[in-house]
Amino acid sequence: MTETILQLLTRLSEAGNDAVLSGAVAESHYGSEFDRLLRKRVLVEAAPISHWDVCDRCECGTISRPIRQNGDQYQADCPLDPREDVVLSAEDIRSFRINFRNLAMEIAAMTGLRGQPGLMAAGLWDLGQTASGRCVFLIFDASFLNMDGLVPIIGRSSKLSAATLIAPLPPPEIAAHLIDAGIHVVAPSDVVAKTSGEDQGRNSASILDPPPETPELVLDPQSATVIWRGTSVVLSHQLLPVFKRLVEKALSRDPVASGPFIEGSTGREAKDLVRELREAFRSAGFSADDVKSLFQNVRGRGYRLGVAAGSIRESP
Repeated sequence: MTETILQLLTRLSEAGNDAVLSGAVAESHYGSEFDRLLRKRVLVEAAPISHWDVCDRCECGTISRPIRQNGDQYQADCPLDPREDVVLSAEDIRSFRINFRNLAMEIAAMTGLRGQPGLMAAGLWDLGQTASGRCVFLIFDASFLNMDGLVPIIGRSSKLSAATLIAPLPPPEIAAHLIDAGIHVVAPSDVVAKTSGEDQGRNSASILDPPPETPELVLDPQSATVIWRGTSVVLSHQLLPVFKRLVEKALSRDPVASGPFIEGSTGREAKDLVRELREAFRSAGFSADDVKSLFQNVRGRGYRLGVAAGSIRESP
């Protein structure tokens, strides 16, 4: 598949401020999309270059050789050997720099993210949120993957929401650190490939979300059944709405269910309802430690399920 201009720009952007798109490379991408990126100043044309590299093993003593125009062409002459003169086209002396702010805004727009993209720290962009509430961040320059405090910065900004980092492939030790922190990493070129042309915006959710995993916990309200770690637990008609409320909070930005929120399902005290839920799971064969890890007390606030939101499924 031919590389698109946006895929090319995201690949070049890994070099950071040194990223330059030469006219010779850009020429094959000229057209309406290239012109659009120029108008939006994602690409900014630089002044034509005026000097060319000297010959290999040249002994002329100059650092570079000036370029002179010769009709419709350009020429960089060697002062010692005319056979080393270089004939250049108009595209050879053109170049374009990448405006990273505008490229970040372009990626945010084409993936349908909500919010205004902004620079959080040197090299780290906050692009906004997906429709499902996943926070999306962006690093162009691969060297910024080594920044101190990268994971805490993303964690503070995303708070309790899931996070995706669009970035070049990180080294194994950094990749492992990001995975441990629950941060999904996807390459910029993959994002623009999935959201370009007629598919723009349609596939953004799938590419920005991690691959689906086997859920740890499944709630089937129709049968009043919870499947946790492969074991089924049938809930009474009074405990089912309590559990549904715990799941509702687990899937929200704040996973802690307050006592009044839990009590609103039956009118009974939250501590008694949670105790009965724990007993139902112990009766199904789970140990006391297992049950304690599932129904967690949050001091002064209420209760929460000890299962990540991405590992919970609720049957319709």
